[in-house]
Amino acid sequence: MNTGDLLIKMLEIYSPSGKELEIAKLIRDYMVEMDFENPVIDEKYNVVSLTGNGEPSVLICGHEDTVPGFIPVKYDGDLIYGRGAVDAKSSLLSLLLGAKKARESGFKGKIIMASASGEESDGKGINYIKANYEKTDFAIFGEPGGAENITAGYKGRTLFEIYKKSNPHHASSSWMEENAIDSLINLWENVKSKWGNNKDFNSITAGITKFEGGEYDNMTPENASMAIDIRYPKSVNEEEIIKYMEKELKINLKEDYSYRIKNSAMPYISNMKSNLVKSFKQSIYNYNLKPKLIFKSGSGDMNTLGNDWKIPVITYGPGDTKLSHTSNEVISVNEINLCADIVSDSLLYLQKNNF
Repeated sequence: MNTGDLLIKMLEIYSPSGKELEIAKLIRDYMVEMDFENPVIDEKYNVVSLTGNGEPSVLICGHEDTVPGFIPVKYDGDLIYGRGAVDAKSSLLSLLLGAKKARESGFKGKIIMASASGEESDGKGINYIKANYEKTDFAIFGEPGGAENITAGYKGRTLFEIYKKSNPHHASSSWMEENAIDSLINLWENVKSKWGNNKDFNSITAGITKFEGGEYDNMTPENASMAIDIRYPKSVNEEEIIKYMEKELKINLKEDYSYRIKNSAMPYISNMKSNLVKSFKQSIYNYNLKPKLIFKSGSGDMNTLGNDWKIPVITYGPGDTKLSHTSNEVISVNEINLCADIVSDSLLYLQKNNF
């Protein structure tokens, strides 16, 4: 099959986080067809193959899950549409094709080829991988950024889930009692005024991602909840964020409230002078592109593994990152193939430069 047909089959399997088994089976089949050694589906629905035993050793990892929301799969010339076309099944495919081509072109190192689950939710896949496999010399993750861009940094993340109780009463007498929804709105307005409009990579940003409350249209709610997703740069300690939020919770919610940190990831900045970065830069130059290191406000599996294994890590892949998680995910097949070629050449340069 050609690259477009391979991606179409991947997109036709709807695989939001928590429902990865069917896409994992397809990826395993792809790995078998591409001669990766003994690919297995583990208990977290990762697909992992250990191929080769030389140097350098490289973890090459994309993710098979997507955010929820079905998008009809469509092939239009060079363009393919569908949920995961940008984030990040196309990047996973580029990594698979690139690693395959590198091995066929003489790469002798050890590759842990992985398709991870849960990247868009709880990180179950990468946490399992880093706990159960031997640390490699380098790691490459797959996320959209464009063929000329090397993602060298992600912000940290702290996801708060906040719960508030109040005494319900008749809607016609809303002034009588505290309203749980009002209190949460006031809290969010304060957080938003401090962090909600920040755009710079070196600043803290915040977004409200869930809000629930109320059961009857003529009665104020007894319970309400919301989620606030906070991203922060390496210059900020997560404890500073937690202390600020605890202060605002006390001021705005006063009593009968609770919170939990549902998800947490430390910021990660790559070693810009590593042979991994140099190898990708050289490869990108060779395709008449100008390589650029980019830093994203989001976070990914690179945060988790990079901070734990403390090895050079970058993230790379085709597509416009601004289309991630939107209803208009569209990718160029030519860019998928270009990124695969760059991944292949980068692995060969890494082998030459490092050993």
